[in-house]
Amino acid sequence: MTAPLPDDLMTSPALYPFQVDWKAEKAWMLMAPDGWYDAAAFLDQRALTKDAKGDWVPLDALEVAAADAPARPLGLIFHVGHCGSTLISRALGLVPGFFSLREPLPFRDLAALQAETGDMPTDKTDLMRAFWARPPDKDALATVKATSFCSLMAKDWLTRYTGDRAVMLAMAPEIYIATVLGADAYVADLKGGAAIRTKALTRATGAAAPAPDSLTAGELAAMTYMAELINLHLGVEAADARALRLDFDGYLKDPAATLATLAQHFGRDISTEDAARLLSHPILGRYSKATDYRFTAGDRKARLTESRAKNGAEITRGIDWIRALARAHPVAREALIAYGYAR
Repeated sequence: MTAPLPDDLMTSPALYPFQVDWKAEKAWMLMAPDGWYDAAAFLDQRALTKDAKGDWVPLDALEVAAADAPARPLGLIFHVGHCGSTLISRALGLVPGFFSLREPLPFRDLAALQAETGDMPTDKTDLMRAFWARPPDKDALATVKATSFCSLMAKDWLTRYTGDRAVMLAMAPEIYIATVLGADAYVADLKGGAAIRTKALTRATGAAAPAPDSLTAGELAAMTYMAELINLHLGVEAADARALRLDFDGYLKDPAATLATLAQHFGRDISTEDAARLLSHPILGRYSKATDYRFTAGDRKARLTESRAKNGAEITRGIDWIRALARAHPVAREALIAYGYAR
């Protein structure tokens, strides 16, 4: 930056490392306007406005600043995709004492690096974590909702950062497969992330890596789901009480009680009655990834019904693929059982 880094860089999120060029060893530091974090469903290009202001800063300058940062815990939401994680993050962000960040762009970079090498890029995660753990109120807890394939990092993350706590969010495999097959854009995302998930599944299970092109759409959805669910399970096994399994449909059955449980997991007490009051906020009746649109539990149910009618054969292929994986590999079966999804 042309101006010196501010003295409060590590105690305020006003200046945010929006994007990192790891090869050039520099980060683009965004001047985050008021309300920006609350509004953004994704901390990526979709969150930038035409008047966004920032500048590139050498990573070594940020590393010097981070070395003197106060030690802070961080909360995380790891999840399989399309399972209500943005809604959960928004709900948690309404609770006093929480500061929510959703899908930081550099987190995706870190997950891709780990998937490629098999090793956690600890120098880079140490740096990014220090910046994500800066709430605007020193007594608040910053919580990061990661992109779904970042769940592949859950075990290593929670093993390294022993003060961090996480929610491991999922939904039943049939619901997941019906959800993703119901939208062409979701299927395209599955194809784009297939290489990363295939490698992660092989590392976690020892299963021979399936060629993504050999999988049908339903099988590709099943492979993606199991790569992420197994790694969530391994993260819980590594972190024990610091990681909490959560089923999204369980949340929908009793959102107030579940939100109170989530807050307590992260060290903040809230009554079920207060949680219910917070959940009446109008933002939670909108599509959480694009709040201009209304989206309710009834809308979700209707979309699932439509997808099941249209994609029944592929959903069955996906479930059969999961069952075969679980028969052959104990860790896959253990993950399904731990979440209550084994039948």
